[in-house]
Amino acid sequence: MTDLQEVPDDELADLARHWRSEALRGSKEARGTAHLYEAELRRRGRNNSNEARQVVLDMRPLSAREGSRPWWHLW
Repeated sequence: MTDLQEVPDDELADLARHWRSEALRGSKEARGTAHLYEAELRRRGRNNSNEARQVVLDMRPLSAREGSRPWWHLW
């Protein structure tokens, strides 16, 4: 792995995004790599980027997100 301080911000954000997506697909090795890149971005103060503000996670329980079906829908 290269020295992270020498990697430009945009490239570092792309790498972090790539490795995080790999980690979300189930790659256990990718989780640590994604964390390193994300931690470096936070250290540089890039955690308040427009991309970070656009990601909104729905943290409600699954039952609250599904909503109720009308009583006439039986299936």
